[in-house]
Amino acid sequence: MVIPKTMWHFCVRSFHRFNAVARSSLPSGNENVWDAMYKRGIPRTMDEMSVMLGERVDSPPNSRLLKIAIVGVPNCGKSTLINSLVGRKVCSVSSKVHTTEVSARAVHNVDSTQMVFLDTPGLVTPQEVSKHSLNRSLLREAEISLHEADVMAVIHDVSNKYTCNSLHPRVLRLLALYPTTPSILILNKVDLVKHKQRLLDVTRTITEGIVGGNRSHVEKKKDVPLNKEKFLRKAKKTLQSKETCTEDKIEKKSENTLITGQIGLPRDISQISEQDILEGKVRLTEQEINAFIENRTGWPLFQEVFMISALSSLGVDDLKDFFYYKAYEAPWIFNSQMLTDQNPQDIALMTIREKFLDAFKNEIPYNLKFTIEHWDLSEEEILYITVQIGCKRQGLARVIIGSGGKCVIPIAQEAEQDLRNTFCNEVKLRLNVVYDPALKKK
Repeated sequence: MVIPKTMWHFCVRSFHRFNAVARSSLPSGNENVWDAMYKRGIPRTMDEMSVMLGERVDSPPNSRLLKIAIVGVPNCGKSTLINSLVGRKVCSVSSKVHTTEVSARAVHNVDSTQMVFLDTPGLVTPQEVSKHSLNRSLLREAEISLHEADVMAVIHDVSNKYTCNSLHPRVLRLLALYPTTPSILILNKVDLVKHKQRLLDVTRTITEGIVGGNRSHVEKKKDVPLNKEKFLRKAKKTLQSKETCTEDKIEKKSENTLITGQIGLPRDISQISEQDILEGKVRLTEQEINAFIENRTGWPLFQEVFMISALSSLGVDDLKDFFYYKAYEAPWIFNSQMLTDQNPQDIALMTIREKFLDAFKNEIPYNLKFTIEHWDLSEEEILYITVQIGCKRQGLARVIIGSGGKCVIPIAQEAEQDLRNTFCNEVKLRLNVVYDPALKKK
C-alpha cells in the first residue's frame, strides 16, 4: 500500500520570542538609524538580494582587492575557516563530509582592502558523487573557482594520522593544473596534534622541504664509521641488480609514454623538464598530470605555510594579515555591505541540511531533498520560512520525524536559531517532512 504524500505531512513550528525592533517602533525621523541597523550584509528576501546586487559598487580611495580560493578534501575545515576569517557564519559547517555543495563567495573588508574568499566543495571523485547522491558539478567547482582566484589556499587536516603525511591526489592535480597561481599551505586542526614536532615533519614532507623557493630543511649527514663487510655486501648486491634496474627503467619509460589526445604524437612525460611544468611552460593533458603526480606526496611551490585551528581561530589573524598585505590595487567587486553572494533561500536550505547531517548517521541525510515551500517577510519584520524535507521511503520519513516529533523538533529549533543569527532578524521556521515516491525514480 502506498501512503499518499499528504498523509506523511508533518509540521514543526516553534515560536520563541525574539527582541526584534520593527520599523514602526522607531521614532519618526530616525530613518538613518533604521538603515544602519538593517544593513546586515545578508539579505532576508530575494528582493533585498536583487537590490543589494544591483547597487553600484563604490570603491574607496586607493582600493585593494584579493580573491582567495579555499581548496581541500571534504571535511578539512574550509567553511569553518572562512567563517572565522569573516567573523560571522556565512558558510554551513558540519562534522559530516560534503556539507558544501556549491561554490560560494564570502567578503571581508578591512579599511580600503576587500578580500573575497571562494568557498569550494570538497574535492571528490566520481565514485563519491554516486555514493552520496551529489551533484556532478562538484567535480569541477573547485577548478572553476581557480580561474578567478589570485591565491590558492590549500587546507590540510593534520589531525588525521592516516592522511596527514601526504596531499590528496586531487589536491595535487589542482596544483599541477595551476602551477603559476600563487599557493599557500594551511595546516588545520593543529590543536588536535599532541606532539608538535610532528607538525614540522608533516610540513617538510608535503612541501618537499621547500617553502617560498627556499629549502626549509637541510639534512645533515652523520659521520658513520665505515663497515668493510657491510660495504662489500652492498657493492655485490648492486652489481647483481644492475641488469634488473636497467630493464625496469626501460619498462618505466615505456609506461610514461602518454598520448596527448586523439590528434597529435605521443609524448614521453619523462622527457619533459619538471622545472618547465612547475613554471607553467608546458600544458599537460589529464593523463600526463596523473603521471606527473603519481607517487608524489607534496608540492614544492607553496609560498607560505600557516598552522592554525579554524574552529578556535588559533593563527587565523596571521593568515588574515597575509591576505591583507598580498592584496593589490584594484576596484572592489562587491559593495561594502555585502558579506556573501549566496541568496537567502540557499543559505536557509544549507543551514537546515547541516543540522540533518549532524543529527543522523550514515547515508540518511544524503537521501533527503530540501525545498523551500514558503518564504515571507511580514510587515512586523518577521521572516516566515517553510521547508519541505522529501524522503524516498515511508520508513525513512518515520525515522526523520521520530516518536511525537522528538527527532525533527530539536533540529527545527536549532536551525531556526541559526537563521536568526544569520539574518539578524526574527525567524519562524516550519519543517514539513513528507514521503515523496517521485524521489525513487531519480
